[in-house]
Amino acid sequence: MLHLENKTDNIAIKNKLEQQLFKISPFKEVIKRTKPHKHDAYFEIIYLSEGAGFHWIDTQKFQINPPVVYFLSGQLHYWEMTAIPKGFVLLFKEDFFDFFKQGELLNLIRNFAGTVTINLSDTANLDFIFSEMVKEYKEPSINSAELIHGYLQVALVKLLRNKQLHESPIVVGNDSVYRRFLHVIQNTQPVSNLKVNEVASALNISPQHLNAILKKSSGKSASELINEQVLLEAKRYLLHTDKTVSEIAFVLSFTDPSHFVKHFKKSTGETPQAFRTRYFQ
Repeated sequence: MLHLENKTDNIAIKNKLEQQLFKISPFKEVIKRTKPHKHDAYFEIIYLSEGAGFHWIDTQKFQINPPVVYFLSGQLHYWEMTAIPKGFVLLFKEDFFDFFKQGELLNLIRNFAGTVTINLSDTANLDFIFSEMVKEYKEPSINSAELIHGYLQVALVKLLRNKQLHESPIVVGNDSVYRRFLHVIQNTQPVSNLKVNEVASALNISPQHLNAILKKSSGKSASELINEQVLLEAKRYLLHTDKTVSEIAFVLSFTDPSHFVKHFKKSTGETPQAFRTRYFQ
């Protein structure tokens, strides 16, 4: 039986930064269930020192076991809180940093690519660090920006030390192309219409060179990464909206629903409806 009480017709896109480059605030101390939504074009670090419930991120449902940190950069997510949470929410764009002055800090942030949750053995003084950032943000004075950058750098280093996910080394020089490629496919709708040569042209690189870089950075070709993004978008609609399979096929720009069903089954081993039923039975 499907449980659709938290599903909608469309996936909302929120922009809590508006014209700002940086924002930090305490996490709202309320027990509630939020609606599925995305935050595009900026990073979000959520630190919870207390709380309980579940945090959906794309197709994964994480049990909230504080202290924990979530690192988001465009994923769909929502909360199912069962106990009052305490912590902080930090939002920022890459433009918040001067590459020449804070290049090391930017590289620290890029080390979190692909990471969504970091379980902490203890709070690692993050309560103090985030509280100090809130003070400097709410009551700015001389050198507040430098202090915030410093606190953020300390927090990121501590998080990297606690990180439990194994990562391959970053490919120096080619990492920029890989990140720009991911940015394009994650922010193009519908992504199924993307052609490798079009993305390569937008990145001012040949398709062959692009594939070589992506293979070295991720072990996958451009077309494979585009297909993964198509499937992720499909799964988001299946799990977090009430749209029918036919409607999802239309949104993703497939020529007809049967083509979408065949493509989904070939890639995942099950039909879209079977995937949806398995999650909500």
